Amino acid sequence: MAESDILQVDVRARVGRLQLALSFRLDEGFTALFGPSGCGKTTTLRLIAGLLRPLQGHIRLFNTTLFDSEQGICLPAFERQTGLIFQDGRLFPHLSVHDNLLFGYSKTPAHLRRFHPQQVIELLRLAPLLQRSPHTLSGGEAQRVAIGRALLASPALLLMDEPLAAVDVPVKLGLLAELKTLQQELDLPILYVSHDLNTVLNIANSVLLMQEGTIKAAGAPLEILADYISSGLTTTDTIRNLIRVELTGHDDTLGISTARAGDTTFFLPRLHDDSGSTILLDIPASEIIIATRKPEGLSARNILPARVLEIRRLGSRVVVQADAGVVLSVEITEGVIGALQLQPGREIFLVIKATAFRRIG
Repeated sequence: MAESDILQVDVRARVGRLQLALSFRLDEGFTALFGPSGCGKTTTLRLIAGLLRPLQGHIRLFNTTLFDSEQGICLPAFERQTGLIFQDGRLFPHLSVHDNLLFGYSKTPAHLRRFHPQQVIELLRLAPLLQRSPHTLSGGEAQRVAIGRALLASPALLLMDEPLAAVDVPVKLGLLAELKTLQQELDLPILYVSHDLNTVLNIANSVLLMQEGTIKAAGAPLEILADYISSGLTTTDTIRNLIRVELTGHDDTLGISTARAGDTTFFLPRLHDDSGSTILLDIPASEIIIATRKPEGLSARNILPARVLEIRRLGSRVVVQADAGVVLSVEITEGVIGALQLQPGREIFLVIKATAFRRIG
């Protein structure tokens, strides 16, 4: 096992008619386990977490062997230092949010505790929910509590089985952005099961592509997705850009607000939040226009100098990734590549109407 490997999986398993032959490594960061329904993604998480036992092979997490058929090792789930979050949250209905959060924390030896309850409560904005019962929570609130409970059990690896599948799209996008922030701030590796394009493109550092019980490919999100969709498995998901910005000012006369992400300034429809507030924006990739010269006389207020990073084909769809101070995905048609002579390194301008921005949350 290489020093950089957080998780090493090399097992054979069978669950009903599904046969799995898994061999992959997991590095730090946020990894998406991506593939069609029924290919074995949930089963893979359960094998790692110790809820299912492989037929043969080994699973190692950092320096701990979780399973080894030759050595007769199979650690029980509670000794594996993995946190598993299900689609439905599975909160204890008879406990308050506060007591749900502390359930795993209270059972974790003090010297193994990685996170403090107040830290997790603040990160996930759970303070207003602490005295409530699970049955009074919305889907998004319940999943935030489930994530908090898993974190306070101090896992070395967080396993997430499409925990936001049943949550409305605006809430889902906001929670995904929070998960990315949480992963970065806590430096906690996450393996996230998904068949949602935007989870992979906006949140994941890397992707494991799964089909028919095996890992077919691993690598950067856009590269892996291009191969996956080109193989005949198409998607009609809207490709989105999720950007966290700081509001910098308002102009009531023009009816606009300004916001900044890094050194990039955006013009938005007038918002009523205070300057200095941080908000999450969604820009559909199909609503960004590419120009090779700086356009004039447009109603669009956002004209951003940018550079083409890469061009990928997702089946019949074409996605350009461009660096405009923040990296943005732009969906175009095939003919635009030749017409504008687009290639990596080409200097371009991105044109975005203020009304194309959707505020999340």
